[in-house]
Formats: sequence, structure tokens, C-alpha cells
Amino acid sequence: MDQNSQRPEQALPGLIRKVLGSPHSEQVIKAQIIQMASRNLHVPEVTTALLEVLPLTKDKETRTQLLQFLAGLNTSRFTDTGALFQALLDVYRQEKDRDTRTALLYRLQESIHQDPRLAAFFVALSGQDSLSEAERIAVQDTLSSLPSISEDTALAALQQNVNAPTVMQLQALDIAEKCPSWSQLLVAGLQPYLDVKNDREVRFRILRRLAGARLLEPAYADVIIPVLRTDPETYARAEALNALSRIKPWKEEIILQLFWSATNDSDESIRSQALRMQSELPERTNEQLIAMAALLGSDRSEGVRATLLQQLKPVMRIPEIRTQVATAFSGHPGVFASHEFDLLTDMLAPYAGRDEQISQLLLQSIQGLPNTSQRQRVLQLLIGKISMEKVLEPVIALFRREHNETLREVLFNQIKALSVARHPQLVDVFCAELTEPGSPFRITCAGILANAAEIYAQIPPALEDVLLYDNDRELVRLCLDGYLRPGVDKKFDILINVVKNELADTLSRQKALDATMKLPLDDSQQEMLADALSGLKPGTLKTS
Repeated sequence: MDQNSQRPEQALPGLIRKVLGSPHSEQVIKAQIIQMASRNLHVPEVTTALLEVLPLTKDKETRTQLLQFLAGLNTSRFTDTGALFQALLDVYRQEKDRDTRTALLYRLQESIHQDPRLAAFFVALSGQDSLSEAERIAVQDTLSSLPSISEDTALAALQQNVNAPTVMQLQALDIAEKCPSWSQLLVAGLQPYLDVKNDREVRFRILRRLAGARLLEPAYADVIIPVLRTDPETYARAEALNALSRIKPWKEEIILQLFWSATNDSDESIRSQALRMQSELPERTNEQLIAMAALLGSDRSEGVRATLLQQLKPVMRIPEIRTQVATAFSGHPGVFASHEFDLLTDMLAPYAGRDEQISQLLLQSIQGLPNTSQRQRVLQLLIGKISMEKVLEPVIALFRREHNETLREVLFNQIKALSVARHPQLVDVFCAELTEPGSPFRITCAGILANAAEIYAQIPPALEDVLLYDNDRELVRLCLDGYLRPGVDKKFDILINVVKNELADTLSRQKALDATMKLPLDDSQQEMLADALSGLKPGTLKTS
């Protein structure tokens, strides 16, 4: 047989591509080609060719005929429906005619069980605002017809509609409820739907589902507890409490929430229910109590913290618990309300001084306390009970940061008695106070630094600052005594300034003159000294 001669059905795929894919073919010819294709579907290439030309067909009449033909195919005999459904999906996305789009949706609905992509496609459509009413009904009918769906599909529906109108959120819940089980991942997807900004029907529906469960996993606590703390609807909180009772085992967060609801909820029936549930609590282990103490540092609810402190107060004798309490306090001291602060400090007071770690943590907390009276309260717990040498660094840091003069005096009184020879870090602190004209501690610092002037290089410049600019007799006298110690390099300009300072006491001026005359002076310095002495009353200072 001639190689170029083919049976008509074998040549048909190429004819389909040539005629239907060409914008110049006559309409009658196109219709005949589609009719021929319908009689030769047993040829595999025929269906493939039709799918290929479908996106390329521009005239509406041929496109509609071709689409109706493909949509009416019996897909049960197809070994692989992927190409067909992909073509239909692509056409839907490109199609502008609303009726055609709706017809395509119903066609895809018929085969939703054949291709897992179709469920995800309908879920994505459910979150689009651009659908016509007929399209939206088609999407809702399709999703409601699903006997069960995968977790991925349910999660996609929830995420797609988290900020959608109520009707679409309820539709997303319809989908989620058809998921055989709600895993931890799906629970996380449900959490935004329980926000009080959403319609009560949405919130109540989720809570009724949870409350009706026989057993819930601990992961559900993260969804339920915020409802108990923030939802204004009594019914919502009651259902949330019922759902909380379904969680097993009860962990620290749940135990704490029961105590909180029992004491803080505005509704008497919920408080009573929470109290009844407390009677079911097993005796808490030390590990549970320690974990509850750790919640102080992470929970931002004032009422919960107060409840938690009340629960921990009787067991502060356990070292790990009081350490956790002190750690939580030092980490976020400013978040505790006044009554919580008072309760917390009362709990830690017996261990301040006895427990070095508690003392360190309390000291660290001071710098984070915005209230002066609270900082003073913590200092009172520690002063006289701790060895200052062991906590010197944090005390110095507190002194430098503190603005309140009363508290600065308390801190200064703790460090002034320490030896600068043994604690060189104090030198910079005392030098800073000495050279600060407004400091009330200058006299004390002058006396301390004068006795160590020859030991530390930063002391003489601080003494010189006072001798140059200050007139207070006691202050000048103390600094001059330190400056004149053996081993301190003395400067002519500093000493001559004291000699000329008529507000300084005569003895100090005489000492400065004696020290000046011992210096090797050049001609200009000798002239300056002579000028200074010539201006003095006779007998004021002795030069021999």
C-alpha cells in the first residue's frame, strides 16, 4: 500500500488539528469534523487532538459545540482523565461567558471523584468574590456533595475563607466537618474562626462540634482557652468549657484556665462549672507545678497571673518552683499589676538573702520596674540580707541607671564601704560622681578616691577637675590631700590654681604652694608664681 495513503480514521487527528485550529475554516466543515470525531472516539489520538485545539478555537459557535461534545464524554472508559480535566480547567479559567462557566462547573462536579485536583479547584473557587450567583451555587452544591474530604482540602478551604463573609466561612466549616478527623494542623486552621470579630454562628458551630466530642487531643487547648478568656458570649464560653473537659490528659494550661474561669468569669454558671471541674483534677505533681510556674513568664493575662500566683504560693518551699517564679518576674517585671507585684514579692521575700539565685534574679528585675516604689520595695527585700561583694556588678549597673535620688542613695550606701583596692570597678563609679557638680555624694567619693590616688590612673584627673573648678573648702581639701600623695604626678597649673583660690582654706593653699615650689619650674612658671604671690595679703602664705 502507498505510504501516503491512510485510513480515514487514522488521518482524522491531523484533520482535527488543521481544521478546528484554523480561524479560516468554514463553520460547516468544522461541524462535520466534530461529528466525525464523535464516531471515532475509539482512536486514542482523536480525543487528544480535540483537547489540543479546544484552547485555540476562538469562534464562539465552534467552541461551544466542541465544549459540549467534550463535556458529554463518558470518562469511565478513560485510562487517564488528567488531560481532559486539565483542558476543562484551563477553558474555565479563560472563559468569559457566565453560562458556559457554570455549565463547565457542573460537568466537573460529575467527575470530582475521579481527579483529586478538582476538589482543591472548587475549594479555591469558594473563596473568590468574582463568581456569579449561578457559579457560586454550583460550587456550593459540589462541595456539599462531597462524602468526605482530605485534610489538605479542608485546611485549604479554611485558609481561603478566613477573612471571607460569614456565608463563605460557614461553607468552609461544612467542608472541614466532612474531614474524618481534625488533626493538630486542622485545629490551628480553625483557631482564627473563633475570633470574636467573626459571626457568633461561626463560633458557636465550632464550639458545639468540640463540646460534642467524646475525646479531644491536648492540641485543642490552644483553640479553646482563648475563647474562655476573650469571647463576650456566655454561650460560647460555656461550650468552650465543655470542650475543655473533653481534653485528656489535662495539662498545666488547662488546670490554670479552670482556676481562672472559676474566679474571674463574669457568669456565675461558668464559675460554678469550672469549680465542679476542679474537683476532677488529680493531685498535681511537682513537675506540673514547675511547668505552671513557668507560665508566669509567658501568659499576658492579668487575671491568669494572679490566679497562678495564688496556686503557687503554698508550694514556694520547692526550690525549682520559686526559681521559676523569680525567673519569670525578672524577665518581665513591668507587666505585673500592683496587686500581683505585692503578692509576688511577699512570696519571694523569705528567700531573699537565703537563696543566692533568687537574690540575683530580684536584683535583675529592678531595672525593669517602671515604678519607683516597686524598685524600692525590691531593694528593701535585699539590703542587709545579701553580701554586696557577691552582687556588686548588678548593684553598680542599677546605681548607674537609677534616676531617683532616694534609691541612688540607698545603692550608694551599699557600695561606699567597699574597698576600691579590692574592687577596682568602683573607681569609675566614684570618679563619675566626684566630677558631677550636682551629685550629693561628692564629699564621700573625694575621701575614698584620695586614699587610692596613686593606685589608679583615672583618679588624678578626677581630683584635678575638682581642684580646677570647685570652691567648696572640704571638697577641695580632700581632693588636694589625695593629689599631694607620693606617687601622684602633680601639675603646676592645678597647684597654682589652688594657691590663687581665695575661697579655699589657707592650709590647703599653703600645701599647694609648698608642693608647687618643689616642682622644677621654668621661667614662665616662676613668673606666674611670683604674680600669684604678689597679689596676696602679706603673711597669708609662707614661701620659706
